[in-house]
Order: sequence, then C-alpha cells, then structure tokens
Amino acid sequence: MREVTEHSIAVLGGGQLGRMLALAGIPLGVSFRFLDPSPDATARALGPLSVAPFTDDDAVTKFATDATVVTYEWEGVPAATARCAARVAPVLPGDRALETSQDRLVEKETLRSFGVATAPFAPVDDRAGLERALATLGLPAVLKTRTGGYDGKGQALLRSEADVDTAWATLGGVPLILEAFVPFIRELSVLGVRTKAGEFV
Repeated sequence: MREVTEHSIAVLGGGQLGRMLALAGIPLGVSFRFLDPSPDATARALGPLSVAPFTDDDAVTKFATDATVVTYEWEGVPAATARCAARVAPVLPGDRALETSQDRLVEKETLRSFGVATAPFAPVDDRAGLERALATLGLPAVLKTRTGGYDGKGQALLRSEADVDTAWATLGGVPLILEAFVPFIRELSVLGVRTKAGEFV
C-alpha cells in the first residue's frame, strides 16, 4: 500500500501543466502523483507516474484511491475518467465543469447563462450553417471545432471570403462554432478559487 501524506493530490494527466502544478504545490508540503498514457510524461520527475489509458477504469480507480483530492491538468481528460475517480476520492473541479469546458459552444452558452460576456458566436453544423453564421457575425471571424482544439489547433481565422472555402475544407465535417473576431490590446488570465467553507479568492 502506498504511503499517504497529509495532502496527496492525484493528477489526471502528466504534461507540462501537471508539472507546473506540482512545482507550485511541493514547496507547500503537498505530494503529487500522476496518471498519463505516456511513460515519458514530463511531470514524472515530480511524483510517481502511473502509465495507463484514461479509459482504463481499474487503473483510474486504483490511482485515485487514498488521494486527498483528484484533479486534472487540462480539459482534454475525458469527463468519464473524472467520474470514475470520483467514486473513490473527491474530484475538483468536478466532472460537470470538465465536460462543459470540452465543448466551446456549451462553454459559451454556460458563461452567458451566468451573465459573463463572450464574443458573439453561432453554432455551425454544415456549410449552409456557416453561411448563415457569417451573414450574422460578419468578417473577420474565427471558425473553431467545438471539441478537441487547443493552442490554436482546430481553428481558422477568416479575414475575407477567400478564406472560407479553405477553412471549411480543413475543419468541416465536425461540429463547429463561428466566433466574431475580437480585437484586443492585452490578454489577462484570472483564477478564482472557492474553499469548502465557501470563501472565494
């Protein structure tokens, strides 16, 4: 049986974000372990690495058992994996938040339901839907896959009508979302944290 420290965090995923999480937590006395499909996961130097597919329920259950909390390092971890881990340990954020973040349309609709402003957007399910969305939102705009895209992957900037055919040839065939182009001066990242007692920082 593994030794359990006072605060032991089991992280689904062992990539660079998991590594950064551990680098921040270890000085606070928190121990980490990681589950990742790759034996070369970059976080392996900062805690024990379990190598298994995210779809292996037995491996996920064994991995999560005895953890103070289970979390995930990026939104690409299947929500079903988080639900599996939640049977034996608290998973934070929960699987609903994870699932919401995996679909750009659902994510934006959820944010709007909370009163959070987003870029104007429209779902695109076929070429006719793209033409309707373009008529509503205009150009420039950004065409994105609803799921699976990250770090600029799964998206195309449409500056003129000449870009539309190329973008459709590249991205069409899966559920998409068209977002109005938003010029900006700077990008800010804000992290909100709520404790079990309800304190918000």
